[in-house]
Amino acid sequence: MRARSKVLSIAAFSVLLMGGAAMADDMTITGDISYRERIALPDNAVATVSLIDVSLADAPAPTLAEDVIDPAGQVPIGFILNFDSADIVAGHSYAVSARIEVDGELWFINDTRIGVDPENHDAPVSVPLVNARGVSDTPVAEDATDEAVTDEAAQLPGTSWTLVALGGEPIPDDVDATLIFGEDDGSVGGNGGCNSYGGSIAYQEDGTIEITEVFSTMMACQDPKMSTERGLFDALGAATTYAIEGETLTLIDEGGTVLTEFAAQASE
Repeated sequence: MRARSKVLSIAAFSVLLMGGAAMADDMTITGDISYRERIALPDNAVATVSLIDVSLADAPAPTLAEDVIDPAGQVPIGFILNFDSADIVAGHSYAVSARIEVDGELWFINDTRIGVDPENHDAPVSVPLVNARGVSDTPVAEDATDEAVTDEAAQLPGTSWTLVALGGEPIPDDVDATLIFGEDDGSVGGNGGCNSYGGSIAYQEDGTIEITEVFSTMMACQDPKMSTERGLFDALGAATTYAIEGETLTLIDEGGTVLTEFAAQASE
């Protein structure tokens, strides 16, 4: 009888331990991470999402919870952070941080603080990431999904855009350059900042684009209008892919470098 009681006591103790472990992680924050580039992650990409205490500016941020997604798959990548409410300190500040690595090399990371209140946070958290290697160092993946390309291509015909950046530099205030996509004839056109122009656009089966046969009127203008126009025409000819994020359109060359940035014009 005594031996049996000992067995029961051990079993009961084990149950208590298990129950205590289950109760330790009594709160959860969920969400997803993503980035704007049309870049497919390789199969060995690993995503790490953490809940950290960012109260002390001059000290390493303690980690309260971490979710390692291996393999990461493709964005958006969901995450679950389980943590113990007893670890939350009143008056402290907390944030969600995220990174994506490939073979130990950092590819993407969040560069803005995503603050959260761990004890009063029910909505999923969206964490935007930026390219940590530089756009030119991360090529547009050849296996980017055709579905994404098709969806974006369907948004282009009949739309109008205003040039806001060229070669990473803002457009001067007195330059008004545009890019207009024909409704259904595969044409492009607009104003280069000095001259009206036109051309053709073709969407390739591999997801790339090709803008050709660009022509324009022959007016001469002073800089910066003239130099902006030349830069725009060069960018149109070099563009092989593009990305649409909200109200922004970017044209990208075959090396992954962002050539231009356009803002959507309001529909009339």
